[in-house]
Amino acid sequence: MNPAISPIPFHASMLQAWSAFSDEFIAVWDEEGNDLLYFNTAYIHLFGYVNQETFIKEFSFLGFRKHRLDAEIAELVLDTIKRNGHWSEEVLFVKQHGDIFLGRLDISSFNFEGKTFHLQRVINIDTQRVFSENLFREIKKFEALFQYATLPILLVNKNGEIILANEQATILFEYSLEKITKLKVEDLIPERFKIRHHGHRADYAKHRENRPMGRGMELLAVKHSGKEFPVEISLGHYMIDEEPYVITFIIDITRRMETENTLRRQKAEVEKVNLEIEKLNEELEQKVEERTQKLTEALSKERELSDLKSRFVSMASHEFRTPLSTILSSVSLIGKYTESMEQDKRDKHILRIRSAVSNLTDILNEFLSLGKIEEGKVQLHFTDFNLKEQLQLILSEIYPILKEHQQIRYVHEGNTHANLDLSLIRNIIINLVSNAIKFSPTQSMIDVNSLVDKEHVVITVKDEGLGIPEEDKKHLFERFFRANNVTNIQGTGLGLHIVSKYVELMGGTISVDSELEKGTLFTLKFNV
Repeated sequence: MNPAISPIPFHASMLQAWSAFSDEFIAVWDEEGNDLLYFNTAYIHLFGYVNQETFIKEFSFLGFRKHRLDAEIAELVLDTIKRNGHWSEEVLFVKQHGDIFLGRLDISSFNFEGKTFHLQRVINIDTQRVFSENLFREIKKFEALFQYATLPILLVNKNGEIILANEQATILFEYSLEKITKLKVEDLIPERFKIRHHGHRADYAKHRENRPMGRGMELLAVKHSGKEFPVEISLGHYMIDEEPYVITFIIDITRRMETENTLRRQKAEVEKVNLEIEKLNEELEQKVEERTQKLTEALSKERELSDLKSRFVSMASHEFRTPLSTILSSVSLIGKYTESMEQDKRDKHILRIRSAVSNLTDILNEFLSLGKIEEGKVQLHFTDFNLKEQLQLILSEIYPILKEHQQIRYVHEGNTHANLDLSLIRNIIINLVSNAIKFSPTQSMIDVNSLVDKEHVVITVKDEGLGIPEEDKKHLFERFFRANNVTNIQGTGLGLHIVSKYVELMGGTISVDSELEKGTLFTLKFNV
């Protein structure tokens, strides 16, 4: 009978869902055990049948037994099921092709809507039998290893009670097997160490780890006679029925300690002879090291100073020469425009002079700012202010220096409250945005973003400019440093150095992300 269309007078879908993925064979029979009303597909792998009709035809209420029951015994089994409502036994079953396996047959009666049915289960327990046999063999192996090991071994439970001891352990501690298994592990330790060992054992119970030979614990043990001797202890732990046990391997290291003590005495004598020589060598090496350190520091400072001077001279010769040349040439030309109709030409050169003077003023201001920073004269003034409004105001001051068709796009997110030094923030934003304008082409976008959340104030400035070479990024915030791809653009190499110092003074961080010809992103982050 096909179980999918079997006329069972109860919820077949629930039974199918319960038994569909089970490795057990599950079937439902009528009250007399004659009609098979339902069975799951486990018959295929359990009994080896492929054809369902053949299986239904050959299968019986008491299963495919190797030793079939005669009619009288079968009747007795059926009578027991009717009286007790249950039958369970271990049976040797035969598969379709003759293979035999040990299984457990369970038959239970149940009632539904006034009718009696039988639920039949067949479970393959061959693996359990094999497991039991293998376990028995392993236990025998363990007993052999335990009893005939050349090392003393103790098995201890969580309370420190000795459960097992091998022969070597009884010899070492001079106890009989009966007496040593009535002791606690602390009874094998000198009296003065017992209290401390209780704490060590409790700590090991909380933080169990295996300690193999070679890196075990060295301590003192005591024999039944009261004689103390040094031992090395190695520990292993495992669980049985959720109860922790510790297996302890013990080595008497008396001879090893005697040998080590002899070697230590000999070594001490040799060290005593060499002590004075080593002391003199150490003093000499210390003097040489101190002098070398001083020379190295002096050389490093001299190189740094020389490098700074070279950078300063290079920068100053370029940055001062250009505006001064502009001023000189414009002054000379103004003197040639004597006619009143040439006022527009004079105005043009006056503007050039003003621009050059402004440039020189900016350079001098950067030097003054650098000097204040290095002398520690920058005074911080933290105030509460509306970050969004202040950044909008600062950016409005920068609009006049934008190149043709350049734009500044500003977006703010989160709260508007910030507590920082507004003057330093203003100098930082002007420097970063001015750089973005200077190093970006016309018709480009400069993005300024700010964010205030519960933990941070974040400000970013992103341009679409030249970008920074990878090898120059690590030097970007150094004094007088300029990237290799901007040497033909006006600048002192101090701006970003000053910006980084201002950020540092306010307890913030600055980072840069850049790709050549695709632009640069500066990110400022301050704690709220």
